[in-house]
Amino acid sequence: MLVNSLTFIAFFFYTLASGHVVARLFHKNGPNKKLTLLLSTAAILLHMALLVNLVFTESGQDLSLVNISLLICWIIVVSITTVSLRFPATLLLPVVYGFAALLLIVSLFLPHQIILKSINVNIALLSHISLSFLAYCVLIIATLYAVQFYFINKRLKQKDLSIAYSHLPPLMVVEKQLYQLVTVGTGLLTLALIAGFIFLENMFSNEFIHKTILSLIAWAIFCTITWGHKYRGWRGKSSILMTMFAAFLLTMAYFGSRFVKEVLLNQF
Repeated sequence: MLVNSLTFIAFFFYTLASGHVVARLFHKNGPNKKLTLLLSTAAILLHMALLVNLVFTESGQDLSLVNISLLICWIIVVSITTVSLRFPATLLLPVVYGFAALLLIVSLFLPHQIILKSINVNIALLSHISLSFLAYCVLIIATLYAVQFYFINKRLKQKDLSIAYSHLPPLMVVEKQLYQLVTVGTGLLTLALIAGFIFLENMFSNEFIHKTILSLIAWAIFCTITWGHKYRGWRGKSSILMTMFAAFLLTMAYFGSRFVKEVLLNQF
């Protein structure tokens, strides 16, 4: 009962925050920052309370795909909201708030019952998981910036005058932040893979080989984007599409098999 209540109330506040930003997206003064922050903070705190109740159960820790997805979503929401306090991120806010609201509702209908009685702390494994987790969050945020860049660039090329009077950030600012995030995320992913190859013995076992290969392909693409932008001046649509494709591969590497196993086949 408590879980359902927290889910619906958090969904309500995320929806209000998203709706407010969208309604004022093309207004010259933009969304009301105080109201947006108030609504999003309420949603974030309720989301956090929900996570605590979902993960820490009487039987142990529930680290199912649904709960991990909700946790990653929460980290991204907090990151984008924090960034928006200092840098323009108006277009990203309704995207992350809307996705968070949708994920909360979807989570009610997906099975999640992986219970760990106890957690054995292995520093090597913990380092690999933490770096992978952080790299994924940063690169997904970079992908959101890529979507924002694509949207603004397309409107400018169409000579849409409304974009000039909107509260959207300047294209050059979005581009700079995009490639900074890609660079940082690629560095973290590099460290995560190195930690995995050094400390883990099963990176190429049958159970994990698809994750390793997809992660390496995504890493190679992100490295190519970073190198091409820095030394060849790559920018624009091709880099944006490469960023989105690499993020998709990384998502498949991290969650693809677990989604099939836990959600489609209902095997735990």
